[in-house]
Amino acid sequence: MSLYSRDDERAIRVQRLVDDWTKSGLLVEEQRSRLAPELKVNLRRTNRFLRATMFFFGYLIISSLAGLVAVFLNISENAFIWMSLIGAVASFAAAQYLVRNYRLYRFGVEEAAAIAAASFFVIFAATVYSSTFSTTTAFAAATLAAYVLFTHFGFVYAGVAATLLAPMIVFDLEQSDTLRRLIAAVVLLTIFFLARERRKDHDPDFPGDSYAVVEAVAWAALYGITNLKISSWLAIPDGVPQFYWATYVLIWLLPIAGLWFAIRDRHRLMLDVNIGLALATLMSNKPYLGAEPKPWDPILFGVMLVVVAIGLRRWLASGENGGRSGIVAHRLLASEKARLAMAGSASVFAPGAPSAHTPEGPAMGGGSSGGAGASGKY
Repeated sequence: MSLYSRDDERAIRVQRLVDDWTKSGLLVEEQRSRLAPELKVNLRRTNRFLRATMFFFGYLIISSLAGLVAVFLNISENAFIWMSLIGAVASFAAAQYLVRNYRLYRFGVEEAAAIAAASFFVIFAATVYSSTFSTTTAFAAATLAAYVLFTHFGFVYAGVAATLLAPMIVFDLEQSDTLRRLIAAVVLLTIFFLARERRKDHDPDFPGDSYAVVEAVAWAALYGITNLKISSWLAIPDGVPQFYWATYVLIWLLPIAGLWFAIRDRHRLMLDVNIGLALATLMSNKPYLGAEPKPWDPILFGVMLVVVAIGLRRWLASGENGGRSGIVAHRLLASEKARLAMAGSASVFAPGAPSAHTPEGPAMGGGSSGGAGASGKY
C-alpha cells in the first residue's frame, strides 16, 4: 500500500501537465492561475538538484553511521549479518516516519533511507544462509526490495530496477545459457503483461503512468535478452543453431509487435523504445549473419534514417489537420523540445575522429651537420 494518497499523486501529475501546457502555449496564464489552487497538495517537495544532493548526503550519512557502529563495537561477521537486518528495519522505519510526519515527497532524505534499507536487506539476505556472498540470493532480495519500494513509496526507478533485476536471478544458475535466457524471457514477458494490464486498468495519470514505464522497460529488457549480439557480455551464448536463428527472427518481430502495441494504445514511451529497438536490429543484422562490416555502413545507415524520417514526417503532415489518428509530425510540448535539445547536447560527448598521425622528428643528438647537431652528442 502506498504512503501517498492517489488524489495527491494525481494532483502532482496534473500540476506538471498544467505547467508544461502553459509553457507550450496550450494554456494561458489566467487558466493556469485558475487551476493552481485546486492542485495544491500538503506535501513538501524540492527541485531536482537539491533532491539529488539530499539523497547523496543522506545515504552517505546512513552508510557511514552503520560502518562506524560496526567498527566501534568490533562485531563479528555473524553479528554483522544480523546488524544488516536491524539496519534495514531501522532505515525503512525512518523513511516511513519522514513521509508520514514531515510529508516529504521526492525530497531526497526519505529516498536515501529507503534505498539504504534495501541495501542492508540485500547484504543480510545474501549472507545469512551461506558463508560466502550469494549473487543469486542477492538479486532475488534486491528484486523484492525494489518492488516493495515501488509499491510503498511510488519510486518509479525502483520499479524499473525490480524489472531489470528479476531476470538476473537466473543468470548465476549452473544451467545452459539457452535455458537461462528462456527462463529470463518468460519472467520479463510475465512482468510486461502484468504491467500492461495494470496500466490499462487504472487512470492514465496515476498509477497508469508508472506501470507504463515498467511495461516499456520490461519489453526493452526482453529484447536485450533475445538479441545475442547485444547481450553477449551478460552470458556467452551456447551456440545452439536453432536457438541462434530463432533469436534472429525474434529481434525483427519484437520491434514490429512493440510498435503495433504502442500505436494502438497511444503509448508514447513504448513507441520511442521500439524505434530504438528497430535501430538496434538494423545494426545487429550484419553481426548475426556473419557479414564483414564495411567502412561505408554508417553512411548508408544514416542516409536511410534521414530518408525514413523525412518520408514519415511528410506522410503525417499530409493527413487531415496535419496528423493521422491523433499523431502529428511536430512536437507540441515544451518538455519534449527540452528533452530533444538535451539529446542533441549529449552528442558533444560522442568520441571524435582520431587525430592525424604526424611522423616523429629525428631524435635529438643525431649528429647531423649544422646548428647544435654538429657535435653528434651532448
